[in-house]
Amino acid sequence: MTSNFSRFLERLHEEQPNRSQDRRTPFQRDRARIMHSAAFRRLQGKTQVMGIGEGDFHRTRLTHSIEVSQIGYGLLEVLDFKKATFHKQAQDWLPARDLIEAACLAHDLGHPPFGHKGEQALHKAMLRHGGFEGNGQTLRILTKLEKYKERGKGLYPTRRLILAVLKYPRSMDTFDLNNYAKKPPKSFHQDELGVVKWAMDGFEPSDQKRLIESADGKTAHHSLDCSILELADDIAYGIHDIEDIVARGLATASEVETEIVKAFNKIDSASLDGFDADLVCKGLLGKSFDRKQMISSLVNLFITSVAITTDNSYEHPLLKFNAALPEPHARLLEAFKGLAYELVIRKAKVQQLERRGQMVVERLFDTLLSDPKSLIPQSSWEDGCRESSDARRVCDYVAGMTDSYAERLYKRLFHPGFGSSSDEL
Repeated sequence: MTSNFSRFLERLHEEQPNRSQDRRTPFQRDRARIMHSAAFRRLQGKTQVMGIGEGDFHRTRLTHSIEVSQIGYGLLEVLDFKKATFHKQAQDWLPARDLIEAACLAHDLGHPPFGHKGEQALHKAMLRHGGFEGNGQTLRILTKLEKYKERGKGLYPTRRLILAVLKYPRSMDTFDLNNYAKKPPKSFHQDELGVVKWAMDGFEPSDQKRLIESADGKTAHHSLDCSILELADDIAYGIHDIEDIVARGLATASEVETEIVKAFNKIDSASLDGFDADLVCKGLLGKSFDRKQMISSLVNLFITSVAITTDNSYEHPLLKFNAALPEPHARLLEAFKGLAYELVIRKAKVQQLERRGQMVVERLFDTLLSDPKSLIPQSSWEDGCRESSDARRVCDYVAGMTDSYAERLYKRLFHPGFGSSSDEL
């Protein structure tokens, strides 16, 4: 089973033969379906760090996903260059560029409006109905909600693509949600249990058991493809958000310098190719061209340092091998990932806006669930997953909203005098 490459090319649902003269690979078709999906387009209207409408040039979930895709490809290029130093199995199972780009473009599809506060609001609303988690919703969109050929079958993804976006291979119903009332455990939704079982059918039972047991609600062991995606996501989040913060003046130079110094104080920077706090601060806080060059240099530092680690407790090469950074690079990146919170998110003005978004999501869900067939447009309700509960279908509808759509619908429902019957929402 471990050498059966073709098994991981299989799709969740059977398809007719390719269109005439279509020479694309399965992963090229995966990527194209994601790029042309409505869920992907909606990412342009969803919060990354700053809310939509606060400026024209900061990152949204869409631009972030595109950057993750580019970084994922960069990591793959470095791994391919270094592959002569890897175990033969690791060489053989390095993913195709199209697969990594597809996974990276898809990784945030399930995020609801208003970022993590929106996710927490939906989870709170869904506590009695199976919970909600953004990564789990990504899986649901790919395999059930997005339109391709037939209702309820999603984009007919390949097995390997599903495994690439399956960051947390444990069902939410296996957790005691009383312990996760405010923040969901990292997991997938019970409704997708059959999909996950099908995806993991390419692994031996012992590998499946160990993979599930690795998920503790916060972290989990990843497949090789997913480890590349996760690292690309961390680099994009940890580095590019700093650029937005400095460029938009969301923190003072003193605040930025203090946090950068703290980050470097946590590591021995001798192995970081000459990077230290002074160099990074000078670049980030200099002219716009200097800042752009420093951001590019930091991204390059992490991409070119990637290596393959081995966990011999797994049998299958997709689970045995992972992409990872050396210890000092990993610690520095982890510190950088915390900068956005320290410099922007924890400030009262931002917390107020996040709390507003959370309230919008909570009230929308409660109101729509009270009479979903009347309050949700018929076409949207009929397009939902009919096999799921009303609560899950309402959750899908709210999770799919952009920030601005959610705000307009909120005003329409709760602000007297706003809207008319002829409005286009």
